[in-house]
Amino acid sequence: MKKQWLKYLDRQAPRYTSYPSALRFDGSVDAALYSEKLRAVDLYEPLSIYVHIPFCRQLCWYCGCNMRVENNYDRVRAYVDALLDEICIVGGVVGGKGRIANVHFGGGTPNILVADDLACILDAIERELGLTDDARLAIELDPRLMRKGDARMLAELGFDRMSLGVQDFDIGVQWAINRMQRFEMVAECVSDMREAGVDDISFDLLYGLPKQTPQSFSDAIDKAISLAPDRFAVFGYAHLPRMIPRQRMICDDELPGVEMRAELAALADERLAAAGYLQIGFDHYARPGNALAAAMGEGRLHRNFQGFTDDVAETTIGFGASAISFVHGVYAQNDKDIGDYQRKIAARTLPVARGIMRTARDERCAAAITRLLCDFETDLGAMFELTPEAEQRRIDQALAALERDDVIRRRGAVLRINDGARSLCRVVAASIDPWAHTAQKATRETAKAV
Repeated sequence: MKKQWLKYLDRQAPRYTSYPSALRFDGSVDAALYSEKLRAVDLYEPLSIYVHIPFCRQLCWYCGCNMRVENNYDRVRAYVDALLDEICIVGGVVGGKGRIANVHFGGGTPNILVADDLACILDAIERELGLTDDARLAIELDPRLMRKGDARMLAELGFDRMSLGVQDFDIGVQWAINRMQRFEMVAECVSDMREAGVDDISFDLLYGLPKQTPQSFSDAIDKAISLAPDRFAVFGYAHLPRMIPRQRMICDDELPGVEMRAELAALADERLAAAGYLQIGFDHYARPGNALAAAMGEGRLHRNFQGFTDDVAETTIGFGASAISFVHGVYAQNDKDIGDYQRKIAARTLPVARGIMRTARDERCAAAITRLLCDFETDLGAMFELTPEAEQRRIDQALAALERDDVIRRRGAVLRINDGARSLCRVVAASIDPWAHTAQKATRETAKAV
């Protein structure tokens, strides 16, 4: 990394899985507005469905997800009942319109659910919203809960994309984050998935964890590559103990410094590229034949709450506590508290707690930032048409500094991130984002740029 880039490493920047960030959500979006947008869904409009399962068997100290540890399955089953009711309510509002392109189960730990409950949720989606054979079904999995035969059961239910939370294979790192899982356990999961015919397996890796070193992380990457997953997502750990109490179990003194974080990120780039994976956006990687790589090559890569994706749907309908929907310019987030969520569902009310409606300016900013993150190049012309002169001057000054430091190059309204600086693309995005300019730094939705 060039010396002049080091000053950018510790800058806070949104993850841009939504625009505006969830930090900007407020009470201006309610069930009535969300219902209005759902009723406006077009007959053949592509839909992406997200189902949030907020339960885990054990607390991982690094985790920033909306979850709780739950070992009483009766309470899990009560939550599933609420999910089924929410799907029914939304289906009634949508009225048979839209066509599902993707279904994604996230968490928490979706495979905490028994097969019958997963089947019930899918049946409800099919009955209320329509689920055809060409829809892609994805699920996030904890390898510690996978048993022999689980992969085949999931494949028989229709799941053809499976993601394993690997994080790191080093025993010392695993102890430091309270997530023990042997390499052999993950290898057995992959073997079972391949036997079940799954051809799209993804691993999540984390850098910046306590006790990580370049050598230990390099070894972990090499072990992960040896299992030949089809995709990787390599995220930087965001340490926010004031916002996320469980992270207070992690010793600050054991965390890598900013420059070592950059070295760890660069290691992932180098190792995965050498193994034949293509870089997708700034933190995903895929084999050349994978659908994600095809989307990048064809200029249709997209970014949403699942990260970089080949999902064709602009509209997302989220189910479950804390799930976020995006329908026709409106973000609507459900209650985060599971009890509040269930009480609203029991009252036959959509459990919307907050959200935001995009302005015309937000729409253009979102388009510019999405293309920057997905393609490393964007045209600011349309965005500048709705940008006040004072804000344009601020953006020009920020971009001029980035250009002097060889992070970007500009030609008129078009800017492109230089190849070696792609890890700084969120910093570049924040420089053209009027929301980020006024945002506070240490929050749940922001993290170090690298």
